[in-house]
Amino acid sequence: MKESTHPFMVSMHSLEAKIEQLTREFRIRQIKDPCLILLDNADFIQLFKISAKTAQNWREEGLIEYAQVKGKIYYSLKDIQSFINRHRKNRKYAKP
Repeated sequence: MKESTHPFMVSMHSLEAKIEQLTREFRIRQIKDPCLILLDNADFIQLFKISAKTAQNWREEGLIEYAQVKGKIYYSLKDIQSFINRHRKNRKYAKP
């Protein structure tokens, strides 16, 4: 019997694919350092499909690093990748 994939895992794979796509696009534009690739709060919210309040909670809890310039919030691609890696769980599959 085929095991169905949990929606959270599908979401995580989708996020990883989007981050890889962003990385490829910025590499094409000759930006080599992921610290220099910035997403604003709206991009971050859209990328993770979360509310503005959830993003705020994550910042307040210290889950994601960010920079704030005159009220505008930015996240480096490197910090987003670190966030995902810190919260990655290895799923143990049962053998058939």
